[in-house]
Amino acid sequence: MGPTFLSPENMNQYVKEINPNAARLGSYYATLGEFYGIRGDIAFAQAMHETDYLRFTGVVKPEQNNFCGLGATGPDNPGASFATPEEGVRAHMQHLFAYASTNPLPADYPKIDPRFDLVTRGSATEWIGLNGKWAVPGSNYGQSILNLYERMVESTLQKLEQILQDIQV
Repeated sequence: MGPTFLSPENMNQYVKEINPNAARLGSYYATLGEFYGIRGDIAFAQAMHETDYLRFTGVVKPEQNNFCGLGATGPDNPGASFATPEEGVRAHMQHLFAYASTNPLPADYPKIDPRFDLVTRGSATEWIGLNGKWAVPGSNYGQSILNLYERMVESTLQKLEQILQDIQV
């Protein structure tokens, strides 16, 4: 839980460096992150981890709009599908909310996470708390997400440093 620090554009620019064809999901992660009180920028990093930077090289396919692998367990079960990218991000944020909080879901949006009620509520209040829960065995799952987030922040800082250098010239 907590505020999102990277802007939607920072998130989108980062993934575009790796996958120029990536969809622009940063605004959904920032807006829905704020709504649910979830770190939208780190959730975005989790989506990049789960989808191989929106290249979807695993069992989940792009048309599923499932950016976090909800319900995907293998080739015979690619997991949940959502009608739009925004719904897919909302399901992702709802699933994180289930792990991070014991509060009821805010009523503004209907529950679309098909696995929300399967989560032990409040059992992962930090990202590393997802180890062994989101991905099994996943003993370093949370650390992988945080490492990817750190690379996103470093990339953003490098861009800002370049802008500052350009201004000083």
